[in-house]
Amino acid sequence: MTERLLVLAQFYLNPLETPRLDVAQLQRLHWLLTSYHSDTGGYSVRDILRQLSPDCGDLIIRGIVYGSKVNTSQMFVKRPTSSNVCCIFNYRRPSYSRFARIREEDNAEMRAQPKVVFESNSILNSVQFVLQDTPENDRTNTFMTNNAFQLKIFPQEDYATVQSTTLGEMLVDHNTIVEIPIQPTFFSSSEGVRTVPPQARRCYFPEEGRKVLNQTYYSIDECLLLCRSQSMMNHCGCVSPPMIGSSTNVTYCGLPDLPCLSKWKSIWYGYDEYPYLQEGKDQMAQRECTHCLPTCNGVSFSITSNVAPLRRNYNETGYLMGLLKGLTNERPLAVIKFFFKLRFAQATKSELVSTWVVLLNRFGGILSLMYGFSIVSYIEIFYYLTGKWFVYIYRSRSKRTVRAGHSLYWDELMPKRFRTPN
Repeated sequence: MTERLLVLAQFYLNPLETPRLDVAQLQRLHWLLTSYHSDTGGYSVRDILRQLSPDCGDLIIRGIVYGSKVNTSQMFVKRPTSSNVCCIFNYRRPSYSRFARIREEDNAEMRAQPKVVFESNSILNSVQFVLQDTPENDRTNTFMTNNAFQLKIFPQEDYATVQSTTLGEMLVDHNTIVEIPIQPTFFSSSEGVRTVPPQARRCYFPEEGRKVLNQTYYSIDECLLLCRSQSMMNHCGCVSPPMIGSSTNVTYCGLPDLPCLSKWKSIWYGYDEYPYLQEGKDQMAQRECTHCLPTCNGVSFSITSNVAPLRRNYNETGYLMGLLKGLTNERPLAVIKFFFKLRFAQATKSELVSTWVVLLNRFGGILSLMYGFSIVSYIEIFYYLTGKWFVYIYRSRSKRTVRAGHSLYWDELMPKRFRTPN
């Protein structure tokens, strides 16, 4: 049965994962789950994946926040994402489970979490956690072949999987101590930038982003999430359950829809042919979300890592002091520490330097300085290359006619002795 349930991992959108699909087995498992959850209105792949994944208290076993020990089970929430099930710290996004009861439970769990505000830039007052890998006999499905913890940093309100990978993502090896200094950079745009179209300035102001998504919250990750969901709806008529975010009026994909989702992934990531597309239609266009732009005002983060090996403990009683006191190396460990890198943050502001009229004026001034040209010079060149030639030819012909007439008249009046012999 465990092998059969591993098929549910195919709902994750890992691009290079080899599908293990047997239509007959999918139908049997679909019938089994439908029968088992008949009293709740059907089964939810999203909730089943979360229930089958390890609890956050089993992965993050200890923690210190600004010098005080905390219960990690109360500091992290478990949420399905497009690539796996994550344990998320300091999260503030509402639940999107298909069942109202589970949504209420998830939101209540999130509200009960203490809100942590990062204020310190000292490693002594950092946020520290101890990670412990699952046992060797655990049947947890993993996409990555290496043994490491995957960390992602993203805004509190965004979907948990970083679609654009703009903030930070790193792997933490077993038996290491990783210090992660975080440096924010604030950016903003003046009101003059609004006169430039969004596709030219490559960003959205808050009201523009809300209009694009038709909702109160906008980010480039949210836009990419909805873009992918809409692409799934167009081709398969449903959306992969872990991908459900703030989308409304969507259909959840079930086990019988897995073959179509696998083919959708092939065209989205561009490594195979999607047979359901119409002939002559650009296949790659389905995975382009050109309307998704970053925000004009906000904050970005840059992260670095300082890695040191964790000394193994060969004493049966485990480590003797510190955050690791009493722990052993029976299961691989890792320690991560988050803190601000500096006491200050850089701020940048985008300004509209000049309009096209000023730019044209400066361009003409540069040419005038370098080559002695001006806008009038270009007009004169155009005049000489067009109308001046016609005027010159017309006047030349007119002068020849007048001169010919004058010579004839003069020859008639002129005495023969003064005429030039033929």
